[in-house]
Amino acid sequence: MSRFQGLSEDTYRFFWEIAFQNNREFFEANRERYKRVVQEPLFLLAEELLPTALEIDPGFSPKLSNIVSRIRRDTRYTRDKSPYRDHAWLGFRPPMQRVSECFVIYAEFERDAYGYGMGMYAADSARMRQFRERMLARPEQFLSLVGDPAFTQRFALVSEAFKRPRFAGPNEALQPWLNLRRLSFQFSSPELSRTLRPEIADEIREGMLLLKPLYRFLMGLA
Repeated sequence: MSRFQGLSEDTYRFFWEIAFQNNREFFEANRERYKRVVQEPLFLLAEELLPTALEIDPGFSPKLSNIVSRIRRDTRYTRDKSPYRDHAWLGFRPPMQRVSECFVIYAEFERDAYGYGMGMYAADSARMRQFRERMLARPEQFLSLVGDPAFTQRFALVSEAFKRPRFAGPNEALQPWLNLRRLSFQFSSPELSRTLRPEIADEIREGMLLLKPLYRFLMGLA
C-alpha cells in the first residue's frame, strides 16, 4: 500500500499565507506545519514516483532531497527578494545539476493549479543544438512522437521561437521545432481537489510514461 495519501487543503492554505506573509517570522511560526503539510507528503510522492523516473532515465538522482524543492529561495540573482517559495515541485534530474540548468521531468503544486511535464527552465543553446541534431537525424520519428494523439491531448508545448527562422530541415513540418529557443511540455489544471487523493500519484506516473519516449529521444537514450 502506498504511503502517499495525497496533499491536503492546508497545503494550499500554507502557500497562500506565505505568499502574503513572506517573512522569517511567519515561516518560523509555521515551520512544523510546513513539514507536515508540504514537505513530508511531497517526499512520499517523490518516493512513489522515483522508480518510474529511473525507468525513464537511470541517470536521475535517486536522492529524495534532490527531487523535492526547498522552501528557501536563492535570491542572489533575482530582483524578487522574497525569502520563501509559495509553491513546491518535484524535479527529476541528474545529480549535481540545478532544475534551472537541465532538461527536467517535474510535477508542481501552486496556489491555484497543479501540473507536470518536462522541459527547460530557460533557453539553453547547447542543449537545443543537441536536440536539433537528433531531430534532423530522425525527423519522422520525432514528428511521430510529438504528434502522438495520446501525447498531444495531455501536454501543451510551452516555448518560444526565434524572431527570425535560423534553421532549415528536410521538411516543412520540422521547421517550427528547429527554430525554438527552448523546449518544454506541460500539463496544468486548476482542479486542486485531484491532488488531495492518493490517485494523483497514478495520474502523474501515467503522464511521465507518456513523456518517456520523447524524453529518451531528445536526450539520446533511444
